[in-house]
Amino acid sequence: MENLIVRSVVPEDAEAILNIYSPYILNTAVSFEYDVPSINEFRERIKSITKKFPYLVLCKDKEILGYAYASTFHWREAYNSSVELSIYLKESCHGKGYGKFLYLQLENELRNRGFAVMYACIACSSRNPDEYLTDASIKFHEKLGFTNAGYFPNCARKFNRWYSIVYMQKNLLNEYKDDLCKKDSADEKSDNNTSVQNNEVIDIYDNQKRITGKTICRTELFEKNNLLRSVIHVCIFNSKNELLIQQRAESKKSGAGMWDFSASGQVLSGEVSQQGAMREVKEELGIDIIISEAPVITKIFFNSYNDYYIVRKDIDIQELKFQKSEVQNARWASRKEVIELWNQKKFLSYPQSLIELVFDVGEFKD
Repeated sequence: MENLIVRSVVPEDAEAILNIYSPYILNTAVSFEYDVPSINEFRERIKSITKKFPYLVLCKDKEILGYAYASTFHWREAYNSSVELSIYLKESCHGKGYGKFLYLQLENELRNRGFAVMYACIACSSRNPDEYLTDASIKFHEKLGFTNAGYFPNCARKFNRWYSIVYMQKNLLNEYKDDLCKKDSADEKSDNNTSVQNNEVIDIYDNQKRITGKTICRTELFEKNNLLRSVIHVCIFNSKNELLIQQRAESKKSGAGMWDFSASGQVLSGEVSQQGAMREVKEELGIDIIISEAPVITKIFFNSYNDYYIVRKDIDIQELKFQKSEVQNARWASRKEVIELWNQKKFLSYPQSLIELVFDVGEFKD
């Protein structure tokens, strides 16, 4: 953005930053602090945070418009790969894209430093309207790809009323692998990432779609095919109500050369369904999409919970970058064309009623 710069905080910024933060304490439930800290205390906070985490300020012509930083998610050592984020802007700077600009800089810094998971702890209210709090922060994080990770009702009290908090999460790693599932390094470098995919770790679910805490490596799925797992399917429709379909690579062990929905795959351990959907689209098609809504369809078959997401997006096929071990081609297809492929046994063997339902929902969705 024009004339905007993001830089690391310096001690001399403390007063300007505190002036931005103070109204959030005194006039809102965004912060659960009651009293404005002294300038010395606030300066010490900055000093403590910057020993380990990035702390960035957004400036325009030397004026500080906002700031964002990461901090400790939990003090136990096992949580060292996770961080909690905070962001505050001057009131006059809301709605201008400044927050997104600043937050993405912070995200890149955290990724470069090797952090794996970002959390945002956000106050929320059951009152609508609430003069001390809106849902703007939740919507802001949703647009940046954060998903709900936890909800704690009526756990904080300010202005003589109870507030809840919601935790939102965004992963910085494309995949999570445990050492137990790794092969030797020579194998991992071969076969066009196939061994990396085989080593994926997957959560096991119970019959109410709750994570059991048990995991399994992808290579063991066919040996223990009675275990419930989570699978996603992304169905991208263009403005002509055509579905983007992909043709599976000839090297695939199942469904080789068959046509499929836009993207499909396993939800990996540590991911929620929406994160798995966004990752699969990025890996298989090379494009970025944001999915924050719940799946429009969830169906159990093949010992898995199958979540179907509908996305509206006009995409130039030439701009797609296929993952060669997974995808060899893609095209737009009408309902009639997909059903014809299915009748010719060239489309994966989903129930025809499911394909029809995907089109019914896709054509209806704005």
